[in-house]
Amino acid sequence: MNKIKSGLKTDQILNFFERRKDSLFPKTDNPVTIQKGFKSRREMIKNLASVPLLGAFFFGVARKTGWASMAENTLERVILKSNDSSSLRDTSKLKGQMPKGKIKNLEISRLIPGGNLVAGFVYSRDLLWASALVKEYFTDEKVIEILFLSEACGIDTTIMRTDDHTIRILKEYWRRGGKIKWIAQTYPKDEDFSNIIIAVDAGAVGAFAQGGNAENYLKAGRIDLLGKSIDYMRSQGLIAGTAAHIIDIPKTCIANGIEPDFFMKTFHHHNYFSAPSEDREGYSWCNEPEETAAFFKSCKIPWIAYKVLAAGAIKPTDGFKYAYENGADFTCVGMFDFQIVDNSNSTIAVLNSDLKRTREWYT
Repeated sequence: MNKIKSGLKTDQILNFFERRKDSLFPKTDNPVTIQKGFKSRREMIKNLASVPLLGAFFFGVARKTGWASMAENTLERVILKSNDSSSLRDTSKLKGQMPKGKIKNLEISRLIPGGNLVAGFVYSRDLLWASALVKEYFTDEKVIEILFLSEACGIDTTIMRTDDHTIRILKEYWRRGGKIKWIAQTYPKDEDFSNIIIAVDAGAVGAFAQGGNAENYLKAGRIDLLGKSIDYMRSQGLIAGTAAHIIDIPKTCIANGIEPDFFMKTFHHHNYFSAPSEDREGYSWCNEPEETAAFFKSCKIPWIAYKVLAAGAIKPTDGFKYAYENGADFTCVGMFDFQIVDNSNSTIAVLNSDLKRTREWYT
C-alpha cells in the first residue's frame, strides 16, 4: 500500500519524520536507542506518535493486523503519554547542572526522588481515594519513564522500598540502559537481615532501616539491634544509614556510639495551611524542626532530609531553601513526572543562591 488515507505518499511521510526526528527525540533525552533511518518498525512507531491523528490511525491498524509487537505497544504508550504536557517534562528548560555531593565514596545528586509514590503510598490527609489513583498512575512503564527523565535532569540516585514490585521495575530500567543508583529502604527485624540481603542481591548501592523499624527498636529499648543492622549493611559493601520521623533516633544513636554513614530525618517548617498550630490539630511529618536543625548543626554525619515539602503542602523552592539553609545535605522528594524538571530547577536555583547556611556540608 503506497498511500495512507490522508493522501500522503509513504516517502513523503517518512521525509517529514526525518526532518522532525532530531528535534522531537534527541538522543541525549531518549532512553530508547534510535536506529539510523526508518528501517525498523519501532522507529516508524516512534515518529508516527508525534502526529496525533496519523498516529492514532496507524496504531489502530497495527493492533487490528497484529503488526505491533508487545514491546512496540509498550513504547507507544510511553510516547503518547510523554507528549502530554510536554513543556513540564522539557529538559531543555533546565537552568544548570544538578549539584552533587558524596556519602563516603558514593557520589549522589542533591535531589533524590523518593519511592512512596512508586509503591502507591501517598500522604493525602483525609482523601481516601488518592492512594488508589497513584497506584493506577504509576505503572511500570510510567516509573521507567520517570527514572529516565530524572536521569536526563542530572539526578543519579533514587531511594525506593525493597520489595518485589520495586525490584522488578528497577531491573527492567537497568536492562534498558538506565544508570540511576538505588539506595534501598529496608526492613530489618531483630537480627533478621533477609530484606537487606534482597536489596544487595538486587543491586542496591546503599541501604537504611525504615523509620518505623528504627522507632520500634527504640521503643523496645534495643537500639543496639539498629546498630547491628547498620553494621550488616556495611559488611555487604553498602553505604549504611537509618531513617527517622523523630529526632530521638539520631540522638540515641550518637549517645550509644552508633554512627551510620548517613541519617535520614523528616524536616520541614510549619508555615503551611494544614500544619498544626496552638489552637488546632494539623498535619506534620516533622514535629520538631527547630530541634532537628539544632541537632544536625553539631552532627558531622551526612543528612538526607525527607518530607521537606510536607506531602505537597509547601512550595518546592520554599521547602528546599528551608532544608538546605538549616543543614540538610540532600533532599529526598516524591515526584510525579511533571514535577521533576521544575523541582530540579528549584534545587539548582536554591543551591546556587546566597544560602544562609551555618552547618558545613558533610559529604
